[in-house]
Amino acid sequence: MRTLLSSLLRFLGRHLLQFLLFVALLATGHVLLEQARQLKADQVRLDTMRGAERQTGAARQTLVLAGQARINGLRRASDDAILARLARIDLDLRQAPPSFSFGLALSDTAGLGNAIAGQAERRIEIELLKQERAYLQTLRAALGAENARQALGRLHREHHRAYRQLMDNLARQERLRQAHPLRVHLPGSAEQAAMAALQTDETGLRAANLDAYRRHAAQQARVLALPAGTTPGPFQPDQQGLDAALQDLAGEIARLDGKLSNNIWRAARQLLSDYGPTASLLVLSAILTPLAIKAFFYFVLAPLASRLKPLAIAPGLRPGAASVPPPPAGQPRISGVSLALPLHPGDTMVIHPAYLQSSPIGTRKRTQWLLDWSYPFTSLAAGMAALTRITSTQPASVTLSASDDPLMEVAVLTLPEGAALVLQPRALVGLVFHGARQPAISSHWRLASLHAWLTLQLRFIVFRGPVTLIVHGTRGVRMEPAGQGRSISQAATLGFSTGVLYSTTRSETFIPYLRGQQALLNDRFDGDGIYLYEETPRHGKQPGKVGSWFEGFTDAILKVLGI
Repeated sequence: MRTLLSSLLRFLGRHLLQFLLFVALLATGHVLLEQARQLKADQVRLDTMRGAERQTGAARQTLVLAGQARINGLRRASDDAILARLARIDLDLRQAPPSFSFGLALSDTAGLGNAIAGQAERRIEIELLKQERAYLQTLRAALGAENARQALGRLHREHHRAYRQLMDNLARQERLRQAHPLRVHLPGSAEQAAMAALQTDETGLRAANLDAYRRHAAQQARVLALPAGTTPGPFQPDQQGLDAALQDLAGEIARLDGKLSNNIWRAARQLLSDYGPTASLLVLSAILTPLAIKAFFYFVLAPLASRLKPLAIAPGLRPGAASVPPPPAGQPRISGVSLALPLHPGDTMVIHPAYLQSSPIGTRKRTQWLLDWSYPFTSLAAGMAALTRITSTQPASVTLSASDDPLMEVAVLTLPEGAALVLQPRALVGLVFHGARQPAISSHWRLASLHAWLTLQLRFIVFRGPVTLIVHGTRGVRMEPAGQGRSISQAATLGFSTGVLYSTTRSETFIPYLRGQQALLNDRFDGDGIYLYEETPRHGKQPGKVGSWFEGFTDAILKVLGI
């Protein structure tokens, strides 16, 4: 029962998570679609507003120039002409400025833009008329067409007259209210009708009184501001006033622009616009730069290296007769999954513990921390640390096998007295020497060789006999004579005798090298001697696979050091 309940809960939980995931995906898709639709509509509206703004800007300049010419033409006109112009201005200003039609549908965007531009032009015309009226009134007062003080007195009288009419109306209402306190509130009575008429007249009289007061106050301010006999200069429109007339259009443009800046698709498009070209160049360079470098290496450096003199590693160690014995004819494979290696009295074997399968009980074993204390870093990097040291006082047989890798095979290579072998320490898993005489190991740098730099192998480790080397290789180790020139993959090379001339040769085809399926250079061996290689190389970074940066850097360092 508990198992059934647990299975049911897992089933419900899994499908609940699927349901929530689908809900999140659908909601996200809806939001993105809505954002895309809104972006299109708002962008069209914003473009329409900006088009109307540009159209208005051109019309504004035309209207301002026409207004300046008209107003400055009145500076020497008669007072009657100025009064006639003021009357026409007052007539035009009775019309309220139009409201912008921002809320119209976008079925005809051109029509909407023209309508908004027309409304903006009308607002500019009204603002210019207001400025013209103020200028002409100032001009009349300054030119003396009508004495400013007389005008002030006339306006004062008009205000006084309007005030007296208002007070008379209020007094009549008060008398009627005192004479008929009840009937003035009785609907349908003559007194109530008379009171309503007086109240209606009161509203008009109050407006007339206020208008007269304002004109009187404005004229009084002009009299105080303008010295007598001072004529104003040519008319210059107030640009701030014109800008204020268009502030609704500017505010709508700013609102739409701010709304678009919060749109997901607009932000993505802006990012692509700002950083897309640079990112494209970086991507293109990331694609083309490795291709250019590989082409340069393949067509320039590799052919140049192939024509250079081969390397001779440790030529002073090559004795005339002693050499590594070649394999039997037709039997290049010298390794096996498991090998039995005999130990004679006085022999010492130093072996990696993972390759020691079995040994006689009578042998003496102890730990040897490093293969050679003269090369501590090389021993550690090659994994030749914490080794097992075996000695025997009687004949014994030790069985060697790779216990942790079924594809790894081991091989035994005997170097006689005076023989020398260049060996990559990564291939070494142990060695056997006789008596107290330790095996001779030396390192040789080749910093002046292009072969070494192209392969990044600047250091070569040489082992001298007499010693028996135990090496390993994936799926087997093969030993072949160099003969008149042999070429193999660099990743497979394990070592070669010092009697061999070492060089590099370019891989035959460019496309496999370009795609990372083949190395740029292969190892080439000429002359008398042998070379070792494993059948399936897999150390380091394999062709066609992507390793981490740290692993690639580490492999390069170890290769430089010949490990």
